[in-house]
Amino acid sequence: MHKNVVKAFIASSLLLGLTACSDMAVDENEAIGMPSDFSVSEYVKINPDVKYQQIRKDLMDNFFYNKARQDSSKSAWLLEDGSVVISETMPAGGSFANDVRKAAKDAIEADNEAFLADTALAHEVFSKYIGFDDSLWVEELDPDVKTAICEFNKQQTGAPDVKEDKAFLKNFSFNEDLMANHYLMLGTLEGRAYRYCTKSDKMSTTFAEVVPDTLGSAPFMLDYSANRFCYDSTSAQKYIIQ
Repeated sequence: MHKNVVKAFIASSLLLGLTACSDMAVDENEAIGMPSDFSVSEYVKINPDVKYQQIRKDLMDNFFYNKARQDSSKSAWLLEDGSVVISETMPAGGSFANDVRKAAKDAIEADNEAFLADTALAHEVFSKYIGFDDSLWVEELDPDVKTAICEFNKQQTGAPDVKEDKAFLKNFSFNEDLMANHYLMLGTLEGRAYRYCTKSDKMSTTFAEVVPDTLGSAPFMLDYSANRFCYDSTSAQKYIIQ
């Protein structure tokens, strides 16, 4: 499961800085390496977790919307006069402000526990937002999975409030350009299907039968970008587009 957690979050760690291609014409798509028939809406329909990775990145970029709590948990220093300062480096004469750091870490943990305690919400994040196969869900989640789920938890400024979390997730504003760029920068490597199979597709070679290339001598992930894939909703299989 740990490998699945790592792989699920590679996308949100990449810098998605390519030109938008969601509304480009056929020739423009081809010019930047996109399939001529690529459609953001179809790609996301087949790969619903793609858009939700933006939420995690937004939360991390914004210190889970509680920068003071995050900073206090790891950057609080106690000065000789008894005052506390927040700094990435230890100030002269400073020491760890253990009480402050512990209080912040306890608050973070309490907020995460409240998020996980809403089983329906945690399950939704597990399968819909992260993209794990629902068959992997168990009531007793291992630490790696808990950590992955809590990456979607907005830290409250006061007591934990799951209603606020749900409102944040529900009202998040997605960027379609990043969804298209996801296919260019990661989807092709992972061998994601970008469209549904049609009657004209041969559907003779499945994704499972493809021998991928590797990225480096000790690859962090496999490389399926030599092929394009479609998704057959009837068989729930991905096939090479001939």
